[in-house]
Amino acid sequence: MKDDTILDPVKAKRLSESMKVLYGRSIHLKEEIRGFTPPSSLITDLSYPKVFLGILLSESDRIEYYDNPIFWAKEERRIEDIIRYRSSLINARTISDVYLPRKKSRLYDSILESCLSIKSVDLEVELRKVREAKFIPRVHPFYGFIGSLRNLKVIENPKVPRKVEDINDLKAEEAVYYIYKEGFSDYYISRIFSLGYFGLNHNRKLVPSKWAITAVQSIIERNIRREYFQRSKIVDYIYIFNYKFYGNDFYGILMPGNGEVELIEAILPGSAYSINNKLIIGRDKESGGYYSLRLSFAEFVKDTGLLGNLIVFRIITDEYKIPLGVWVVREGVKKMFFNNLARSSSLYEALSFINSKLIKYNLSIYKLIKYSDLYKQKKITSFI
Repeated sequence: MKDDTILDPVKAKRLSESMKVLYGRSIHLKEEIRGFTPPSSLITDLSYPKVFLGILLSESDRIEYYDNPIFWAKEERRIEDIIRYRSSLINARTISDVYLPRKKSRLYDSILESCLSIKSVDLEVELRKVREAKFIPRVHPFYGFIGSLRNLKVIENPKVPRKVEDINDLKAEEAVYYIYKEGFSDYYISRIFSLGYFGLNHNRKLVPSKWAITAVQSIIERNIRREYFQRSKIVDYIYIFNYKFYGNDFYGILMPGNGEVELIEAILPGSAYSINNKLIIGRDKESGGYYSLRLSFAEFVKDTGLLGNLIVFRIITDEYKIPLGVWVVREGVKKMFFNNLARSSSLYEALSFINSKLIKYNLSIYKLIKYSDLYKQKKITSFI
C-alpha cells in the first residue's frame, strides 16, 4: 500500500511560506497619523546586509492586545480575534543596513525608545504611500498595511525599566539571561534583541525578528540547562501530558533521562501546512517551534526540579487553518505541562494510552514514534 505521507514538517512549513503571495493596493490614509505601538517592531530580510526596519502601529488605543501572545494564551482568544488584532496594524518601515545600531540615527533612536517601553507608546508618524498587505488564506499576515516610514516622533515618555537601561556593559548573552531572570518575557527580550540593543556597541546590529526569537530562546534555554539541570531529580516514572491549543493537539511523554528533547509532528489534511491534502509526519529539529519547545521544557525543569527525556507529539489539525507563529508551540507546551493525564512504568503502556487518544484523527502513535531517536535508544537499552 502506497504511503500517503509526503515531505516532512520542516519542508512543508517552508513550502507553505514560499507560497505566500504579497500584493498591495493603495488606500486612503493620511500621510501623517497619530497612532500607538503595542510596542512592537518587525525586522525582515531584504538582501543582507539590508533589511526592512519597521515599527507596528495602530490608531486604536487598546493596542496592548494586538501583539501579546501571553495575553492571547491566558485568555485563549479566538483565532479570529488574533487575526483582527494583527490585520489592523500598520507596518511603518524603512530600508536599513544591519549595522544601524552602531551609527547615529534619530529615526532608529525613536524606534528603539518606543520598543524598549513595557507600555503602549503614543506616536506621530509620517508615511509615504500605504498599501494593504494581503496573503493567500493559508498564511497569516503579520500586519494589515505597509507604509514607507519618513519620520517618527515619540509623543509621550516610554516606560523603560531601569534594569533594562542598565545593561550596556554586558555582553549580549549575559544581558539576555540577566533580564530574563529579572522577570521579563522572552517576547520582550526578542523584540529589543532584534533591534540590536544588546552587547557592546561595536558588536551591535539589527537581527531579523524570526531569527531573534530563536536566538533569544536558545540563549535562555542554554543558560537554564547549565544552571538547573544537573541539580534536578530524574523522574522515576513515565508521565503523559496533553493540551489542545488553537487546533494543535500536544501530547508529551516524559521518561527517565538527562534532558533530551524531541518534537514529532503530524500535519493533518486541511490544516495550515497541509500540501495537496496529504498527511505529513516527521521530526522537527530545525524550525523555531523546536526551540520554543526546548525553552518551555527547560522552564518546566527549573520550576519543578524534575528532569527526564521529553518526546512531544504535535498534531496539527484542520482547526489550525492559519499559522499564528511559534508562540503557539511556546505557550501550548507550557499549558501541556499543567495537564498530566497519566503516569506509567512502561513506555509501551504510555504509547498505547496516547494511541487510544489519536484514533479520532485516524492516526497511529506507532507511525509517529518511528521518527523518534529517543524511542530507538530506549528499545536498544532495554536489551542490554
